[in-house]
Amino acid sequence: MLKMTVVSLALSAFIACSTAPPPTRSNAQLFSIISEQSDPQTATLTITIKVSGPATQTNVRSAAESAIAERKDQYRHIVVNSYTEEMTAKEPPFAISKFEANTITHRFNSLAETQKIPTH
Repeated sequence: MLKMTVVSLALSAFIACSTAPPPTRSNAQLFSIISEQSDPQTATLTITIKVSGPATQTNVRSAAESAIAERKDQYRHIVVNSYTEEMTAKEPPFAISKFEANTITHRFNSLAETQKIPTH
């Protein structure tokens, strides 16, 4: 009887573990839009965004590509100026991303990268 109870508990634990709900995706926004300016004559859109999270090229690239993906059906040319949370609009953007000819290119500002200060 004891052996059957232990097997039953083990089986219950196994079933409970195997039916765990699938992981959910985070609903956190990658970026917020500071401004959007369109030029209907040239089908160009210029967007300025502030990227959430750590100031890394990967995060900025993902945010810019997400902003472009949401609008690429409406514009032939899209320019995204990306700023990180620590930056102000008076500074040069962390990155400039361009959508042209169905291709996205990213140019990162080397001055916006974290600089290490030499110590003695």
